[in-house]
Amino acid sequence: MPETWTTDGLPPRRQFDAWREVIVDAHLSWDIPKIACDRFPAFMRQHRLGGVRLTDCTSAATVSGTRGRRQIARDDSAWLTVVMVAQGTETLRFGGDRELQLGAGMFTLWDSTQPMAFQTSDDLRQMSMLVPEAELLRRLPRVRDLVGRPMDGRQGAGALFVEHFQLLMRRFGELPAAGRQVALGGALDLLGLCLGEQPAPGLRQLVREQLLRHIEQHLAEPSLGVAMLARRFRMSERNVHKLFEGTGETVSGCIRGRRLAMCRRDLEAPAMAARPIAEIARHWGFADPSHFSKVFRAAYGVSARELRAKAGR
Repeated sequence: MPETWTTDGLPPRRQFDAWREVIVDAHLSWDIPKIACDRFPAFMRQHRLGGVRLTDCTSAATVSGTRGRRQIARDDSAWLTVVMVAQGTETLRFGGDRELQLGAGMFTLWDSTQPMAFQTSDDLRQMSMLVPEAELLRRLPRVRDLVGRPMDGRQGAGALFVEHFQLLMRRFGELPAAGRQVALGGALDLLGLCLGEQPAPGLRQLVREQLLRHIEQHLAEPSLGVAMLARRFRMSERNVHKLFEGTGETVSGCIRGRRLAMCRRDLEAPAMAARPIAEIARHWGFADPSHFSKVFRAAYGVSARELRAKAGR
């Protein structure tokens, strides 16, 4: 495909299909369902060098896509891709159980060998750098640990990388062949520096918010805890604990508090009046009735039975 592609000049009803074709050509194999639209104005700019693909593209409507085993099997190599949102938002799901929403200025890594899915806003502009896995492993041996981790491109080394990447996209075609290799190597070095940094305070807040959303969505799962969060978000248990430092509560305290709140909601609900207290507690992760009674009274100053009776009156 040419360095710059656009739907301009295509029949309106052909635009989405043509866009989908060039997106798949640039970003490996994806299953992108067709959407209902009369027209789909979009553009893409792409540069390729030594196995690396740089892409700048837009989406004119909300679009979703998935990469499963069938799509992954079509690849002849393993790739790691930096995906950065320049405008709008994009939600990524890794392995079906971990979700990340990127806003403007944020970026992350995705792994071509693992299942994932995406959904765009209707005004998305995305820039991406698809890199052979071996190239990034050479610069950062533990780079796989950072897949799916949100990163801030608005300050520090992240901003240096994003600004260099955006300039590279605009000027790449003007450089001589030798200059392209040097400029691309500089971008990869900055990426390695950025990925090797400790998260900035603003980024820690963003990651903590992702954890809190995950906790809220999985309160009823008995395995929910520090170990589960560490596995899902690919970080050490120590770092999970550190994300809650200075908030006034621990990870376990947060989970217990939200579970107790859900128990109280159900105990006060008329529709749940016939459901045994022990069953409600068990549903929200309290397998031991005596332990539940103790922590519930400590939290609310009354027993679960007393609270239910008061709500009934």
